[in-house]
Amino acid sequence: MSGISREHTLLEARLADAIAKCERGTPACLAFLTPGECRFAEKILRQRGCFASAWLWGGYADAERKCLFLLPDYLLLCLSESLDQASSEELLELLGEVAEKEICALRIRGSGFRMLNHRDYLGSILGLGLERDAIGDIAVQNENEAILFASQTIARFLIENLTKVATDSVRCEFCSIDESFTDGKKYQPIYDTVASPRLDCVVAALTNLSREQAQNTVRAGLVEVDYETAEQTDLILTPPQTLSVRGYGRFILRSFDGETRKGRLR
Repeated sequence: MSGISREHTLLEARLADAIAKCERGTPACLAFLTPGECRFAEKILRQRGCFASAWLWGGYADAERKCLFLLPDYLLLCLSESLDQASSEELLELLGEVAEKEICALRIRGSGFRMLNHRDYLGSILGLGLERDAIGDIAVQNENEAILFASQTIARFLIENLTKVATDSVRCEFCSIDESFTDGKKYQPIYDTVASPRLDCVVAALTNLSREQAQNTVRAGLVEVDYETAEQTDLILTPPQTLSVRGYGRFILRSFDGETRKGRLR
C-alpha cells in the first residue's frame, strides 16, 4: 500500500468517527486538510450521503488548506427552520457562517531586521510544538509580513507564544481580511508545445526534462495531478488542472490552444 493510500485510509477512519459523532447529535470538525485530502473527504462524504451537512472552509474563498465541519441533522433542521422555505444556497451560506466563526486570521509582522519567507514562518510555528494540520494557509504579503489562518484556540496560543520567526522578532495579532486580500502567490506564465496531452509530455515541457526523464519522474510518484499522485505516464490531461512536480514546483495547466503547423498542441 502506498503512502498516499495509507494517509487516505487514516483520513477515512477520521471521517467515519466524525460522521458517527454527528449521528449522535454533536457537531464535528476535522483539522486543516490539504487540497488532496479535501477532495478525498468530499468523495467519501458523498458516498456516505453526508455531503449536505458538511462545509469546508479555510478562512477565505481560495484557501488551499481547509477545516471540515459536520453538523448533525437537528442543527441543520434548526438552521433551515430559521428561514422561510430556506433554499439549499441559503442553508450552505449559514453553514459557512458557522465555520467562519471558528477560523480566524492572524497578522504576523516582523521588525524588518531580515526578510522572512514561507519556510521561516512555518518552521517557527511548528517549532512551538504544533502539527502542520493545526494551522491553515500562510499567505506571505511582503518581506516581513504574513497572514496566517488558524482556529480560535490555536490563534490565541500563537499570539501568546510566537515572538520570533527565524532570527527576527515578530508580533502576532488578530486581523480581518476583505475582498482585496490575496494569498501572495505569484505566477509566471509558461508557453510551450507538446506532442500530445499525455502527462509525460506536459511534465517534460514544464520542467525542461527529456521525455524519458519525465516518464521516470512520473513513475517514481513525484508528480501530482489535482493533488493526487499520478503514476501513469500516458494519463490524458484535461485543463484546467493543477500539476505538482516534486523539486520543480506547482503548475496550473490552463488550456491547450489549438495545433501548430506540425500538429503539436500549444
